[in-house]
Amino acid sequence: MVTDDCSVHLRTDRNRLKMPREPNNFIPRRRCRPTASLLARTRMSFSRCLDSSKKRHCAIVLLCALSTLALTLRLSSPTDPRAVTGFPEERGSYVSWRNLSRKQVDSLSVLGRRMFLQEDVGTPQDRNFTILLWHYVEFTEKRLIYRFGDVKVDPFDDCSVHNCRITYEESAAATADAIYIHFHRTLGPHTFPKRSGPDQVWIWGTDESPQHNFWKAKDKNLKHYNGYFNWSMTFRMDSEVPVPYGRTLRLPDNQTAPELEDLFAKKPKLAAAMMTNCGQSSNDRLPYIRHLQKLMKVDFYGRCGGLQCPGHFRKDCEVLDQYKFYLSFENSNCHDYITEKVWWNALQKKAVPVVMGGRAEDYRRLLPPGSFIHVDDFETPKDLAEYLKSLASDRDSYLQFHQWRRQFEVVQEHGYFGAPVYHYCRICEALNYND
Repeated sequence: MVTDDCSVHLRTDRNRLKMPREPNNFIPRRRCRPTASLLARTRMSFSRCLDSSKKRHCAIVLLCALSTLALTLRLSSPTDPRAVTGFPEERGSYVSWRNLSRKQVDSLSVLGRRMFLQEDVGTPQDRNFTILLWHYVEFTEKRLIYRFGDVKVDPFDDCSVHNCRITYEESAAATADAIYIHFHRTLGPHTFPKRSGPDQVWIWGTDESPQHNFWKAKDKNLKHYNGYFNWSMTFRMDSEVPVPYGRTLRLPDNQTAPELEDLFAKKPKLAAAMMTNCGQSSNDRLPYIRHLQKLMKVDFYGRCGGLQCPGHFRKDCEVLDQYKFYLSFENSNCHDYITEKVWWNALQKKAVPVVMGGRAEDYRRLLPPGSFIHVDDFETPKDLAEYLKSLASDRDSYLQFHQWRRQFEVVQEHGYFGAPVYHYCRICEALNYND
């Protein structure tokens, strides 16, 4: 069961708005150096070793010196507290344009390798599978079957496998090959069905960050759900069943675009943001936007901003097409948590996303190369505002953030605004391809 503690990534209002911040590559170090007097005493002690009658003393001094050296080297080595969460940061031995280390690649499921590395791995099974959606059918169908619209869509229509069926009948719990339990509305383990046997795959799913996993359960401690599930189905790359909001795919060499359209001229306005959740945020994104508005022109749509735009899920906000930059600020700073704010409101609309959320390393693994601007690369909102305004007046520099479009494409997989959603397809693929 994959979990994530976002507390290590939280950044306070003081960090974001007032205090200078270390650069992204800053790694805290502890240094331990012998004092001058200690060095002097050591040299004096070694000199005494020249006397053969002091051999015992010499051995003790040598042992102490070696121990001091070993301790000094260990304490002075860099330590990165961020490495305990998400993927460990390893240097060298990178795989593919995503800059994944070999260890990170090995953490991907077979389905993950197909999705993120575009590898042709895994073999479809010569059998049929039954997937049981456990409770909350109407809520789940709105997105996974209707895509927040009025037309029912076949979830396996554009899937690499077609040997699965979805059922909502609770009686199928005794025979289903997989049971999918969505964490947003579950009330807890006491509502779970009885497992039919060791071969039945239980999958827990969430599209929210760990900060907002549970909407209704009184027990929100993820540890209390251990021992029930075989697979996780989340936005994270290392889930057994990855369901990201979007993906970046590399184009074949014969499909690369020779020229780019002049997006600088087609986008006359500077920056926009859209937000309907004004309260549930652990990273102070709303104060940051308010601060930016004092320094540059930011058109703020939605309940939090005042400007009106058509629906958040059902209808596209076409006015966002006019902006050079879109503030894609997530409600949590969590590993791999990158939502439609980036994939649709920015990249799909050919704007440059200015991102707040997980670490820059997460965005580099998932987004097209050179496509985004991370707030953590700037000491203060003022520095960020000055940079965005300078890009908005420099055509060549701005278009550098769109060069990726010649070799890559982004695909939408979130089900909003009529975009495809592949949750049921991914379960079926995982049942076929994963070990």
